[in-house]
Amino acid sequence: MRIRTYRPDDMFIVEQLQQRAVATDQLAAESVQNLLLWLQDAAHEPEANVFVIRDDDDELNTWGQAGTLDGVEGEIVGYSALEMHLTAQAYHFRCMGSVDPEMRRQNAGRALLICALNRARIIAADVEFEAEQAGMLLYFEALLPIRDPASSHLAAKCEMAPTDAPAPHGLRLYRRILW
Repeated sequence: MRIRTYRPDDMFIVEQLQQRAVATDQLAAESVQNLLLWLQDAAHEPEANVFVIRDDDDELNTWGQAGTLDGVEGEIVGYSALEMHLTAQAYHFRCMGSVDPEMRRQNAGRALLICALNRARIIAADVEFEAEQAGMLLYFEALLPIRDPASSHLAAKCEMAPTDAPAPHGLRLYRRILW
Protein backbone atom coordinates (compact mmCIF):
# COMPACT_ATOMS: atom_id res chain seq x y z
CA MET A 1 0.00 0.00 0.00
CA ARG A 2 1.13 3.53 -0.70
CA ILE A 3 0.19 6.81 0.90
CA ARG A 4 -0.10 10.19 -0.75
CA THR A 5 -1.70 13.50 0.07
CA TYR A 6 -5.33 14.18 -0.75
CA ARG A 7 -6.36 15.75 -4.04
CA PRO A 8 -9.74 17.45 -4.57
CA ASP A 9 -10.71 14.83 -7.17
CA ASP A 10 -10.48 12.19 -4.38
CA MET A 11 -13.58 13.62 -2.68
CA PHE A 12 -16.08 11.19 -4.19
CA ILE A 13 -14.04 8.12 -3.19
CA VAL A 14 -13.41 9.47 0.31
CA GLU A 15 -17.16 10.11 0.61
CA GLN A 16 -17.87 6.49 -0.35
CA LEU A 17 -15.35 5.24 2.22
CA GLN A 18 -17.05 7.29 4.92
CA GLN A 19 -20.47 5.94 3.89
CA ARG A 20 -19.16 2.37 4.26
CA ALA A 21 -17.72 3.27 7.66
CA VAL A 22 -21.08 4.71 8.74
CA ALA A 23 -22.78 1.41 7.85
CA THR A 24 -20.11 -0.89 9.29
CA ASP A 25 -19.23 1.02 12.45
CA GLN A 26 -22.73 2.42 13.08
CA LEU A 27 -21.54 6.02 12.97
CA ALA A 28 -23.76 9.06 12.76
CA ALA A 29 -25.07 9.49 9.21
CA GLU A 30 -24.28 13.21 9.27
CA SER A 31 -20.57 12.36 9.48
CA VAL A 32 -20.54 12.01 5.69
CA GLN A 33 -21.90 15.52 5.13
CA ASN A 34 -19.60 16.93 7.84
CA LEU A 35 -16.61 15.34 6.12
CA LEU A 36 -17.54 16.81 2.74
CA LEU A 37 -17.93 20.28 4.25
CA TRP A 38 -14.60 19.90 6.04
CA LEU A 39 -12.82 18.86 2.82
CA GLN A 40 -14.25 21.86 0.97
CA ASP A 41 -13.10 24.36 3.63
CA ALA A 42 -9.76 25.76 2.47
CA ALA A 43 -8.95 26.81 6.05
CA HIS A 44 -8.43 23.13 6.90
CA GLU A 45 -5.81 22.83 4.12
CA PRO A 46 -6.97 19.36 3.03
CA GLU A 47 -4.21 19.03 0.43
CA ALA A 48 -1.67 19.17 3.28
CA ASN A 49 -3.62 17.63 6.17
CA VAL A 50 -5.43 14.70 4.54
CA PHE A 51 -3.73 11.50 3.45
CA VAL A 52 -5.09 8.65 1.36
CA ILE A 53 -3.80 5.11 1.15
CA ARG A 54 -4.04 3.06 -2.03
CA ASP A 55 -3.99 -0.68 -2.57
CA ASP A 56 -1.30 -0.53 -5.27
CA ASP A 57 1.02 -2.81 -3.36
CA ASP A 58 3.85 -4.47 -5.23
CA GLU A 59 2.17 -7.85 -4.82
CA LEU A 60 -0.57 -6.67 -7.19
CA ASN A 61 1.97 -6.56 -10.01
CA THR A 62 2.32 -10.29 -10.55
CA TRP A 63 3.43 -10.06 -14.17
CA GLY A 64 6.61 -8.07 -13.66
CA GLN A 65 9.60 -7.94 -11.41
CA ALA A 66 10.10 -4.21 -11.05
CA GLY A 67 7.36 -3.39 -8.52
CA THR A 68 4.53 -0.94 -8.95
CA LEU A 69 4.64 1.10 -12.14
CA ASP A 70 5.08 4.83 -11.77
CA GLY A 71 1.91 6.70 -12.56
CA VAL A 72 -0.30 3.64 -12.03
CA GLU A 73 -2.40 3.98 -8.91
CA GLY A 74 -4.59 1.47 -7.18
CA GLU A 75 -7.91 2.18 -5.52
CA ILE A 76 -8.06 4.46 -2.49
CA VAL A 77 -8.93 2.22 0.46
CA GLY A 78 -8.56 4.65 3.36
CA TYR A 79 -7.98 8.21 4.44
CA SER A 80 -6.98 10.22 7.49
CA ALA A 81 -7.57 13.90 8.11
CA LEU A 82 -5.85 16.05 10.72
CA GLU A 83 -7.25 19.19 12.27
CA MET A 84 -6.19 21.35 15.18
CA HIS A 85 -8.48 22.51 17.98
CA LEU A 86 -7.38 25.00 20.60
CA THR A 87 -8.82 24.99 24.11
CA ALA A 88 -7.79 26.98 27.17
CA GLN A 89 -5.69 24.03 28.36
CA ALA A 90 -4.17 22.54 25.21
CA TYR A 91 -3.64 22.30 21.50
CA HIS A 92 -5.48 19.24 20.19
CA PHE A 93 -4.25 17.70 16.92
CA ARG A 94 -7.16 15.40 16.08
CA CYS A 95 -7.05 12.67 13.47
CA MET A 96 -10.20 11.25 11.93
CA GLY A 97 -10.55 8.88 9.03
CA SER A 98 -11.54 5.46 7.86
CA VAL A 99 -10.28 2.36 6.11
CA ASP A 100 -12.54 0.35 3.84
CA PRO A 101 -14.02 -2.39 6.07
CA GLU A 102 -12.86 -5.06 3.60
CA MET A 103 -9.26 -3.77 3.77
CA ARG A 104 -8.95 -3.52 7.56
CA ARG A 105 -6.37 -5.45 9.57
CA GLN A 106 -3.73 -4.99 6.89
CA ASN A 107 -1.94 -2.08 8.62
CA ALA A 108 -3.53 0.62 6.45
CA GLY A 109 -5.06 2.30 9.51
CA ARG A 110 -1.75 2.24 11.33
CA ALA A 111 0.08 3.77 8.36
CA LEU A 112 -2.51 6.53 8.06
CA LEU A 113 -2.42 7.24 11.79
CA ILE A 114 1.37 7.49 11.74
CA CYS A 115 1.14 9.87 8.77
CA ALA A 116 -1.25 12.08 10.72
CA LEU A 117 0.99 11.89 13.79
CA ASN A 118 4.01 13.00 11.78
CA ARG A 119 2.03 15.87 10.26
CA ALA A 120 0.88 16.87 13.76
CA ARG A 121 4.49 16.98 14.90
CA ILE A 122 5.36 19.33 12.04
CA ILE A 123 2.48 21.67 12.81
CA ALA A 124 3.12 21.45 16.56
CA ALA A 125 6.68 22.68 16.05
CA ASP A 126 5.19 26.00 14.94
CA VAL A 127 3.15 26.43 18.14
CA GLU A 128 5.40 24.68 20.64
CA PHE A 129 6.98 27.85 22.00
CA GLU A 130 3.64 29.61 22.51
CA ALA A 131 2.16 26.51 24.14
CA GLU A 132 5.12 26.18 26.49
CA GLN A 133 4.96 29.87 27.45
CA ALA A 134 1.24 29.54 28.21
CA GLY A 135 1.69 26.25 30.09
CA MET A 136 -0.45 24.38 27.57
CA LEU A 137 -0.10 20.78 26.48
CA LEU A 138 0.05 19.53 22.91
CA TYR A 139 -2.07 16.42 22.30
CA PHE A 140 -2.31 14.05 19.38
CA GLU A 141 -5.78 12.49 19.29
CA ALA A 142 -7.60 9.98 17.14
CA LEU A 143 -11.27 9.18 16.74
CA LEU A 144 -11.50 5.40 16.29
CA PRO A 145 -14.61 3.21 15.86
CA ILE A 146 -15.91 1.59 19.04
CA ARG A 147 -17.27 -1.43 17.12
CA ASP A 148 -13.89 -2.34 15.62
CA PRO A 149 -11.95 -4.41 18.18
CA ALA A 150 -8.70 -3.50 16.42
CA SER A 151 -9.12 0.18 17.40
CA SER A 152 -7.77 -0.25 20.92
CA HIS A 153 -4.79 -2.25 19.60
CA LEU A 154 -4.06 0.41 16.99
CA ALA A 155 -4.21 3.15 19.61
CA ALA A 156 -1.89 1.21 21.90
CA LYS A 157 0.65 0.73 19.08
CA CYS A 158 0.70 4.52 18.69
CA GLU A 159 1.01 4.99 22.47
CA MET A 160 -2.47 6.46 22.78
CA ALA A 161 -4.87 5.88 25.65
CA PRO A 162 -8.68 6.05 25.60
CA THR A 163 -10.28 9.14 27.09
CA ASP A 164 -13.68 9.82 28.58
CA ALA A 165 -14.01 12.95 26.45
CA PRO A 166 -17.19 13.24 24.38
CA ALA A 167 -16.89 11.87 20.85
CA PRO A 168 -19.26 11.55 17.90
CA HIS A 169 -21.64 8.60 17.96
CA GLY A 170 -19.86 5.28 17.40
CA LEU A 171 -16.37 6.69 17.97
CA ARG A 172 -14.00 6.85 20.92
CA LEU A 173 -11.33 9.49 21.45
CA TYR A 174 -7.77 8.26 22.08
CA ARG A 175 -4.98 10.62 23.10
CA ARG A 176 -1.28 10.99 23.72
CA ILE A 177 0.89 13.94 24.66
CA LEU A 178 3.03 15.13 21.78
CA TRP A 179 5.38 17.07 24.07
